[in-house]
Amino acid sequence: MTTIFPRNTTIPTSKSEVFSTAADGQTVLETNAYQGEREFVRDSKLLGSFLLEGIPAALLRVPLIQVKFNIDVSGILSVTAVDKGTRKKQDITITGASTLRSDEVRIWRKYSDDIPVFNNYEK
Repeated sequence: MTTIFPRNTTIPTSKSEVFSTAADGQTVLETNAYQGEREFVRDSKLLGSFLLEGIPAALLRVPLIQVKFNIDVSGILSVTAVDKGTRKKQDITITGASTLRSDEVRIWRKYSDDIPVFNNYEK
C-alpha cells in the first residue's frame, strides 16, 4: 500500500502518482482508496474503489497510469486514473460520510502508538 497523504496533512491538497500493471497482458487496473496508515491494507478502512478498463494488453509495467488524489477544503476526496497511452479515464468522489468515527480514530491511534515503528521516539 502506498501512503498518499500522511496523517495531519493540511487540506486542501492534491498529489499525483504514476502506477502500472502488475502482470503481462493486464487490461484492467483496480484503484482502491483507503483511510489509514497501516503496513497491511487489511488493517485500513476501504473508502471506495473503481476499475480503469480498456488498457491495451502489454508487458507488465509498460502501461503508465497517472492517478491523481485531491482533497478539497470540505474533506471530499476525488481520485482520477488516466491511462497515459490511451487517455482512458475513470474517477470516483468520496464524501466525508465514509470516514472513521471519532471512537475508531482514538482506538486506531492507540493501537499504532503500541507499535514501535509508528512511534516518533526511541525507547
